[in-house]
Amino acid sequence: MRRALTLLALTATPALTLALTPALVAAQGAVHGAGDTTAILLRPDRVFLGTEDTARDGWVVLVRGTRIAAVGPAARVSVPSGTREIALPGTTLLPGLIEGHTHLFLHPYDE
Repeated sequence: MRRALTLLALTATPALTLALTPALVAAQGAVHGAGDTTAILLRPDRVFLGTEDTARDGWVVLVRGTRIAAVGPAARVSVPSGTREIALPGTTLLPGLIEGHTHLFLHPYDE
């Protein structure tokens, strides 16, 4: 089974998120080994880090193999030659796995 990028693109509709995930996996090609350095630069409209309240406009995410190598303003991220670029207009990208669906205290602990 292919290893998916740990990236989630959010838009107004969850359907686009599900449609975009296979495209990102396909962009990586076959399963990569730990030493793979295939580079992909993702160019969304915004990047949301989850460490602050706002998304950053004009930021990019550089992925090497199956790992996020860099996140930041497009002008500051060093992009290796031969890197494949994928434009993601209208999207907000969340680099890394962000668990956004937790129910705290949904059930008592003494059940």
